[in-house]
Amino acid sequence: MIKITAKGCQIECSNTEEAIAILVELDARQSKSAPFAALIKMLDTSETSYWTRQSFWKFIENVGEPQKTILSLLVQKRKASDEELRKLLRLDSNKNLAGVLSGISKRAGAHDIPARAVYTIENESKNGEVTKTYVVAMDFLRIATEMNWPG
Repeated sequence: MIKITAKGCQIECSNTEEAIAILVELDARQSKSAPFAALIKMLDTSETSYWTRQSFWKFIENVGEPQKTILSLLVQKRKASDEELRKLLRLDSNKNLAGVLSGISKRAGAHDIPARAVYTIENESKNGEVTKTYVVAMDFLRIATEMNWPG
């Protein structure tokens, strides 16, 4: 169930198609710019979805425990810094973290799924130091939530 709150009213939608239709209608009624456009784009995965129930479970079954730990955190928090991931896995360096992350990319590739359909990387530079933030892909988040993963 998807709940949308607009102008003090709560609308409950039974699926993403219904939610998209409601958001499109609400967006069309707005006199200003499209505030619901980002939500519509997030919910509308019909064009680019690599994930089905079967592909999700095959992927999860084939990644190692460190990869599942990272993916679980990303699904729960939506994003995490390289430092958070290193602490979680007790890794000394980003080089070690890269090895774990490459396992996710390799497993995704083995299932004909691009790594960016699982997570993306945001680089931020502060005072000449680069920080990486890992962000769960919206489509992966959607299917993980549908599958109630992680339990």
